Amino acid sequence: MRRIMRRTRRWEPRVSPFPNPFDFRRRVPGRSAVRAIWWDIGAFLCWSWLRLSYRLRRVHRERVPRTGAILVISNHQSFLDPMVNGVTVWDRQFTALARDSLFVPPFGWILKSVSARPIKRSGGDLEAMKMALSELESGRVVIIYPEGTRSPDGTMQEFKRGVLLLLKRMKPTILPMGVEGTHEAWPRGRRFPKVRGRVVCVCGEPISGEEIAKLSNEDALAALYDAVAKAHKEACEIRARWVGEHR
Repeated sequence: MRRIMRRTRRWEPRVSPFPNPFDFRRRVPGRSAVRAIWWDIGAFLCWSWLRLSYRLRRVHRERVPRTGAILVISNHQSFLDPMVNGVTVWDRQFTALARDSLFVPPFGWILKSVSARPIKRSGGDLEAMKMALSELESGRVVIIYPEGTRSPDGTMQEFKRGVLLLLKRMKPTILPMGVEGTHEAWPRGRRFPKVRGRVVCVCGEPISGEEIAKLSNEDALAALYDAVAKAHKEACEIRARWVGEHR
């Protein structure tokens, strides 16, 4: 009997912890397989560079919801952040809202090909917000940086109210993220990134958009800020231990 049980256990199918990368209907509903594969190619190239140059660590990736509309919110330290966030939520291709001055040839074509969309830094860009709402309505993923611009010193800045428009209208699942180390790798005022560094990205616990939408604007912004700050604090602690181990 024991031999039979052992054989049975040996032949039990194993459930893979990794989702099917070719299930494009789940990953990016309504988007073509070609565009999804192009995203994967770009994500692989970005991940390879970030891993080799900055030894990127991605923490709690299992918290990324496998289905449904997601609004990713993250602190913003550097031009590297969209790449870091992108390869962290790799399974769910997202649309990023980037400042319009970045969309110059040929870089602008590359950004648009991976679903980045321009937004005016002065705010009030209704078309960009409509596009983001359309993405969320289709069950896809949008990332936004509520600080509005890169931090001058790596610390988190005050959140802008524009993020509330997306939350109040669509009530998507919110995925907070904290990034640490990108400011040191490519701070504001530096033309090119450093060759070496250490970068950590932490996924926070997903938050119900329905619950956030019930709060006042002030309380909603405070809740979002606290969620990102918590993820950022964990990223800082991980990076500090990491750097300390290699001194």
